[in-house]
Amino acid sequence: MRKLLFIIALSLSLHSEIFSKSGSTLGVSNMFAQSNVSLGVKVGSASVGTESYTIAGLNMNYFIVDDLSVGLGYEKWFSGDPDISKITLESSYYIPVDKKVRPYLGVLYRRIMIGSSDRLNRSFDDVDSYGYRVGVAFVQKNMLLSAGVVQEKYDSTDGLFDETETYAELMIGFMF
Repeated sequence: MRKLLFIIALSLSLHSEIFSKSGSTLGVSNMFAQSNVSLGVKVGSASVGTESYTIAGLNMNYFIVDDLSVGLGYEKWFSGDPDISKITLESSYYIPVDKKVRPYLGVLYRRIMIGSSDRLNRSFDDVDSYGYRVGVAFVQKNMLLSAGVVQEKYDSTDGLFDETETYAELMIGFMF
């Protein structure tokens, strides 16, 4: 009944070489090098049942070794009822198959905090979810464009989310 109809999140990511210790292995930017940090801003929209939300968030990823990042993110869903906030722990591996094309695989764990709904006199329990992401990143000098799919499974739907959700993710990144 309360189905997440659509999420498309556009992330703007800035990669920093300030702490980088290693050079590029493919002759392109060092975006995926060990010790690099990426900071991201997320904007998007979603619908749950009859409620429409605007999404805003921040995330940070750190490359623990070349091509493998771990990250932490926070997002807030505005303009709908009930209030929703999400904290995400994630890891992604970018497969170095080509100078300009990097398929990626990732896993995520998310804690979803759901506020009580004063307007509708309902309350929901907080929910944990876990999932994976797959996609491809295209690198052009100091710019990255990636597109992929995320699938999430919720440990308790409590009538708000479906058991499993699948949605698209898009990212534009710049290295400085």
